[in-house]
Amino acid sequence: MECKQTRLFMRRWLWYTIHDAFAQTFGWLTLFGTSFGGLILAKFGVPATNDPLTNNVIGACGGFVIGVGVYAIVGFFKTRRYMQPLVLSITDDVRSPDLTFNDQFRGYSVATIVKNRSDVYLKDCSAYVMNAPLYGGSTGPRFVEKFDLPPNSKKVVFVAYWFSRELPNPDDKDIGLTGPVGACFGGNVCRVPGPAILLIRIQPQDLDGKDVCCRVWIDESERRLSAAPMPD
Repeated sequence: MECKQTRLFMRRWLWYTIHDAFAQTFGWLTLFGTSFGGLILAKFGVPATNDPLTNNVIGACGGFVIGVGVYAIVGFFKTRRYMQPLVLSITDDVRSPDLTFNDQFRGYSVATIVKNRSDVYLKDCSAYVMNAPLYGGSTGPRFVEKFDLPPNSKKVVFVAYWFSRELPNPDDKDIGLTGPVGACFGGNVCRVPGPAILLIRIQPQDLDGKDVCCRVWIDESERRLSAAPMPD
């Protein structure tokens, strides 16, 4: 598996290097390409020429050589982002639009912010809570939602919720986990007692998934739902 990943990394790195160097050969690299190409030719005893076509060819070749050196470094970091495109963070400051709230009922959410830092369009990304309670007392994956993630974009994935209410209505006792709505009233509802440790996984199509672990609890003094990421 590591050999396969290494070969993929090298192929993508070479592609980024050659592609970006060639794309800029007739751009900013031409400013330095002619001087660089002339210097190299002088090292081999080739005299300078005033022919415009020759100078253009020398400038293009010299610019490409410079570009390969520059974009070999840039391509390394772009390839790292390609191989590991997802960056995940946890927030409790964003409320889900699905939670209607007013002065009597106030909904709070915990969400994972998913960022695609690569230049690749990620399709059919699936979000899961990996340690959700299941029937029989066991735990397992709970599907949250599926989404696409364009290059250099972000997506807010809501994973948990909680409601506070004014008297005589009591606050929620447990924390709800987000998931597909059931076909009947109260269907597919999943709750965990607070505080809880949630393992969240974002799984793009045909790529390795990315996990983030967070602690979620009910802040009784503030009467809200809070969350904090767990250290790796």
